[in-house]
Amino acid sequence: MYFCVKNNRMNNNQSKTEFFYAAALVIIGIGSRLAFNALEVYNFNAVTAASVFAGAYLLRSRWAYIIPIVTMLVTDAVLGFYYLPAMVMTYGALLLCAFIGSNYAKKPSLGKWVGVTLGSSLAFYIITNFGAWAFQTVQPQLYPMTFDGLIMSYVNAIPFYRNSLVSDVAFSAIFFTGFEMAKVFLPAKRKTVAA
Repeated sequence: MYFCVKNNRMNNNQSKTEFFYAAALVIIGIGSRLAFNALEVYNFNAVTAASVFAGAYLLRSRWAYIIPIVTMLVTDAVLGFYYLPAMVMTYGALLLCAFIGSNYAKKPSLGKWVGVTLGSSLAFYIITNFGAWAFQTVQPQLYPMTFDGLIMSYVNAIPFYRNSLVSDVAFSAIFFTGFEMAKVFLPAKRKTVAA
């Protein structure tokens, strides 16, 4: 009986901790996306890094996949929704980033962190720019529906990718380093996370 009560208390504490991390990631993601868009520094935000971090540390809970969806829905409601197939590609790319982040949790290391951070950033770039090419709504179309047109869409997106890559690395470093430092410096009973 005592073991069940203790286990239940630990599960409740873990759920509260996971909710705290999820809420913090959503708030940071929303704030960074809205702030940098207002400054016209497009594609510089914490959303991809938050998705990767959630995948690494919250994958056993529902939060890992809820964080990017909620963050994007709230910010898109403010910034403006766009063509549904392109939105699906963007949201799907962020869910993939959370999945990529889960590879970090299996055997954490600096090399793994570099791999999941750069891999998720590149995956997001490839998927979303494919969507921008495949589901063009502007008439006349910006890019011909050919392989050359696809390559042109990737080349034209390089300045935006540069912003994404820099923000993905910066925010990911903050999230992962901050979390690892918290595990070292906070009391043991506060370290309960779904890692």
